[in-house]
Amino acid sequence: MASVSRIFSRLLQRRSFSTASVSDLKSEMLAEEKHAAGTTKTWKLISIFVAAPGILFCVYNTVSKEMAHKAHHEKAEFKGYAHLRIRSKPFPWGDGNHTLFHNSHVNALPDGYEED
Repeated sequence: MASVSRIFSRLLQRRSFSTASVSDLKSEMLAEEKHAAGTTKTWKLISIFVAAPGILFCVYNTVSKEMAHKAHHEKAEFKGYAHLRIRSKPFPWGDGNHTLFHNSHVNALPDGYEED
C-alpha cells in the first residue's frame, strides 16, 4: 500500500510543480495515442498469426493423440471385489445404481460392466 500512495504523491507533485503548457500536454497525449495505436496493431497481429495457430495446433495434437490412444485401449477385466462398489443406499438420481458421472465404458456397476 505504501507504493500506491508514493505513486499518487509523485503524480500530484509532478502536476503541481510542472510548468508545461497546454499545447505541450496535448502533444504528449497525441504521441501517446499514436504509440498506443501501433502497440494495439502489433498485439492484434500477434494474436491472429501466433496465438490462434498455436492453439489450433495444440487442439489438433491433443485430439489426434487421444484418438490413437482410444484405438488401442481395451476395457479392463471386471473383478468383483467385495469392498468395491458398495451400495448401502441408492443414489438420489436416476435408477439409484449409477454414479453421478457414470461412464458405461469405464465404470462398472456392482454386478459388472453394462452391455453396449
